[in-house]
Amino acid sequence: MRAILTLLCCCISPVPALAVTSSYDYGLPPVVEDTTKAANCTVTWLVTDITTNDMLAVRMQIAPDPNDKPVNNLMPCPAEAPPRLASRALDACVIRAADPKNCVYADMARGFERQPKADNSAENFSRCSSDKATDIGVACWLSGDLHVCGAACGGSPETAISAAVSRCEAKHQHQCPITGSLPVLAPR
Repeated sequence: MRAILTLLCCCISPVPALAVTSSYDYGLPPVVEDTTKAANCTVTWLVTDITTNDMLAVRMQIAPDPNDKPVNNLMPCPAEAPPRLASRALDACVIRAADPKNCVYADMARGFERQPKADNSAENFSRCSSDKATDIGVACWLSGDLHVCGAACGGSPETAISAAVSRCEAKHQHQCPITGSLPVLAPR
């Protein structure tokens, strides 16, 4: 019994415990991200809060089908974006807006300045997919305090803006001098 007590006393000594490294380095190479891997399809929507004139770019990546093959180092996008994805893009605006009814897609129909609501904006023209375009552009005119816009895709910021200006001016019969563009793919 005395031997067991002596052994226990030795185990419970007031000597401070030594820190153990949190790294389990067994000589394995570090994990390196494959930067040559083809980028997943990214779909980018432009949505607007019409009371603040804030425009948001909402990017969503879509996982490729196992049989998809990359083209120009990009995975292909689905032929059509499911409606649920489009409504999720609006949700990104809704969580920031004071009133969810103020969130619309960035491509707006003629007469939008009189009826500014989501039904009077076009989801399909407010999005671009990374396998077809590098940039999404927007062009707007000012109706009172409200920006009325058209959006378009392009192979560069300049072509996206030019296409957006053409679309906006053709639809609204106004000059559309307020412009901007963003890359479709999120910065790496």
